[in-house]
Amino acid sequence: MRNTKVGVSLKEDRAAGIEGLPLQLLIMVVVAGLGLTIIMGWMNSISAPHAIGEVFVNPGEILVYDVDGDGLYDCSGVTVTVTVTDEGGDRLEGATVMLDGANVRHADGTAVRGVTDAQGQILFTNLKVEQFGSGLSTITVTVAKGDYGIDSSFEIPVIPS
Repeated sequence: MRNTKVGVSLKEDRAAGIEGLPLQLLIMVVVAGLGLTIIMGWMNSISAPHAIGEVFVNPGEILVYDVDGDGLYDCSGVTVTVTVTDEGGDRLEGATVMLDGANVRHADGTAVRGVTDAQGQILFTNLKVEQFGSGLSTITVTVAKGDYGIDSSFEIPVIPS
């Protein structure tokens, strides 16, 4: 919008409309806003990744005994129940669970691992736990499932008694 007064230059015209740089800035803000709206709409359609939520283990600790005084503390017939949930608190079926540490194994000497059932649980029975010396050790509970990741945050204390 130009001033139609005769003899007034554009430099002195303070009543001008949106022209030049302010108009370019306004166009840039509108285009950026539209672009941001499109990108946010696209990103809202992406689902959040799955994750392992909580891992519950019973018992919370295992006591081992040195019955013959040779420094080897052990316990046989141990039963461990592991319950796994997803990030929403629902039981997670098909998660692989492994126990490792304190020489934990089945009575036949095989490694302790299994897959959770429809209730998100697995029951390990007749386990043998042993450790050398009277120091505290732990059994690490590792849970893994494709598209959910790996969780090794739970440890069962093994306490010499």
